[in-house]
Amino acid sequence: MSAPLLLEDSLRVIGLSHHKAPVALRERLAFRPEDLSKAVAAIQSRGFHEAVILSTCNRVEIYSVAGTPGDPASRIREFLSEYHGVPLQEFTPALYEYSGADAIRHLFEVTASLDSQILGETEILAQAKEAYRVSSECGGCGRVLRGVFERAFFMSKEVRGDGGIGRSQASVSSAAVKLAKKLFELQDRVVLVVGTGEMATGIVRALKASGVEENWVASRSEARAQEFAAREGGKPCHMRNLDEFLTKVDIVLVSSAAPHYIIGPKEIQAVSSRRRSRTLCLIDISVPRNVDPAVHALDDTFLYDIDDLEEVARDGRIEREAVAERWRPRLAEDSRETLRVLRGTESRDTAKKLLDFAENLRAEIARDHGRGLDPKALEALNRALERMQGRLLHGPLDTLKQASREGGGADASAWITRLFRLQLDSGDAQRSLPAEGSPSKPSPPPRTCKTEDRPATAAPGNPSAPHGETGGDVAFAR
Repeated sequence: MSAPLLLEDSLRVIGLSHHKAPVALRERLAFRPEDLSKAVAAIQSRGFHEAVILSTCNRVEIYSVAGTPGDPASRIREFLSEYHGVPLQEFTPALYEYSGADAIRHLFEVTASLDSQILGETEILAQAKEAYRVSSECGGCGRVLRGVFERAFFMSKEVRGDGGIGRSQASVSSAAVKLAKKLFELQDRVVLVVGTGEMATGIVRALKASGVEENWVASRSEARAQEFAAREGGKPCHMRNLDEFLTKVDIVLVSSAAPHYIIGPKEIQAVSSRRRSRTLCLIDISVPRNVDPAVHALDDTFLYDIDDLEEVARDGRIEREAVAERWRPRLAEDSRETLRVLRGTESRDTAKKLLDFAENLRAEIARDHGRGLDPKALEALNRALERMQGRLLHGPLDTLKQASREGGGADASAWITRLFRLQLDSGDAQRSLPAEGSPSKPSPPPRTCKTEDRPATAAPGNPSAPHGETGGDVAFAR
């Protein structure tokens, strides 16, 4: 029998980001939003209880909880390679990997935008919440990742409440407009925005704040372009009329979810004679990129992508970095405490499953052997079975309690689960951290939950509770 996985080893994140991976590599490993549920299921089929995929313009990360022994990291690397058709040797050097408390700390820093290209940017929190929502709805988010992500969202709000991080309202979309301002005087320019998603919304709002009076919004759906333009301002246009608008505009800002190039040398060359050598600037913040890099070689055409925002990201960075350095030690401490809380929760869950298992077995024996007995004999049988149950469970429950006090609750839980074949499913338990000011109390008995029965979102609760409220002895008795 192989040793069970400790929570420190089973919980991990593997990914790559703008720190070491250029956009040309990130786009090859990016996940389309409509494919996330299928990808999460594919990860679970490789021996993982839980998985959340965070795929943005600047990072691709997989948070997972392994359910089978072996090398979880190699299984994730192989999944990335096979799913995207990219050889391992082409992206492995750019990967980073964290486990246990370090994985939790990394998520805390990501959601608080302390690991972002633009420190303090506001978009990553919404992207992380969307990744969590998708995983929850498809049955990929259970007790461990639910607790970790809910805590990360709370800590993100705490960090952003600090004036140095949250005051600037930095974002990738606003940085793209800042880059355009470095290249042009925007007030008299005509701008085309390609895309109608959240990034495009940020771009249009930043353009209006910069004094741009004429901007067009292009989408593959005419109705979507009209709805977006009516809500955010601008004039709608359909993607099929792109050449007409490429003739008129000075700047093109691209943030589309298309999985391929939508503007290339062919489209630019088709309108070059009508532009009469006027300079055209394209800023593509899409991942995968939607503008062919070959466009940059054309006359009077300048192309910038997401990696070119680094220079803009330096603006105001010193002040925000000082705040970030003040918060990083606290996030690291909180991540260790979060892991400790999860270990204690795992022990309680195992104890309750063991009690339910023994209770069901006792009731089955009493039912099978109590037929035809008179009431006195039946009562004697039940008392004998109860005494046997108490003596049988005393050792395992006492071991769990002691191990939880000493920090080894996850190890003891794993062995007891295997020994009694409790079929512990990390997706069953859906308890969040206790609400602030409320006393710790045993959770209700777990129920067997099929994947399709799991709620789409986390159970209501306040993840802001101090971790200390769940510490101490664990009550295993009913």
